[in-house]
Amino acid sequence: MELLQLKYFLQLARIQHVSKTADMLNISQPSLSSTIKKLESELGVPLFVRQGRNIELSEYGRVYRDYIEEAFLAMENGRRAMDTMRNMSDNYINLGVLSPYIWTEIFSAFSAENPDIRINRYSVEGHRYINDLIDGKLDLYLGSINGIEKHDNKKIQHCTLYEDDMVLLVHESHPLANQTEVDLSQCVSEYFINLDEETSLQQFISELYLKAGFKPKVAMVCDYTLRDQMVSDNYGVMITTRLSALKCEYSNVKYLTITNPPDKRKLGFVWRKNAVFTQAMQKFYDFAGPFYNNIEPEVYL
Repeated sequence: MELLQLKYFLQLARIQHVSKTADMLNISQPSLSSTIKKLESELGVPLFVRQGRNIELSEYGRVYRDYIEEAFLAMENGRRAMDTMRNMSDNYINLGVLSPYIWTEIFSAFSAENPDIRINRYSVEGHRYINDLIDGKLDLYLGSINGIEKHDNKKIQHCTLYEDDMVLLVHESHPLANQTEVDLSQCVSEYFINLDEETSLQQFISELYLKAGFKPKVAMVCDYTLRDQMVSDNYGVMITTRLSALKCEYSNVKYLTITNPPDKRKLGFVWRKNAVFTQAMQKFYDFAGPFYNNIEPEVYL
């Protein structure tokens, strides 16, 4: 049974004249008659009876018409519901972010140009965002995409927006403070201020320690907001991204670019494969590329 058969049946049931119905549907009379006969054959009952030159619905046809009209109405209501959902979703984005402290500038800049679009931000650590994207809880994810290839998930797609240098933050009195670059292996005797090991950034930093050939001495473990202050108070040194370092508000803190290991922090978008982007999603996606291509240090100072 095909949708076209049901469409022809309803039209013929309303007009109850084969030639007029065929003309309205822009098909030949034999084609219409053949389609109706095929439908009757599948149902096993006659849907129409002839009355002279005209036809009328049979007893079976009248009952069947009521159900098919309800079915088409349900489909139309479904289409309208999808239209409503699409129009509503054009006004907001459910966005997963790794860290709200890194992305404040792009949100402010985007909102200034698109005041009608609301971005609902959800903090997501590690790779838990993948399931949230697949389940439809998130529209997009914005954050670290290092190691995403290891997950080999055919249900997601991603793109890189920016590759960020890793840097070492030190107090201005530190012996390395007059340098602009550092090999991390030089820091084997330093005391480090770390994040919780469950965080994506700390896991990336721990890989740098391993590649540099040492297990770090940990002065303390704290959250994103306190690390800069701890370096400013000279409790130890810390590793972070260049963008984070440029946002540090303490004038007595300096950063050195880590040249070895040379790994960079990849920041980008992830979304469900073959997802239909709403207008809001597309606008934010299109906005982010140029924003990070033209990134300037002054933006973060």
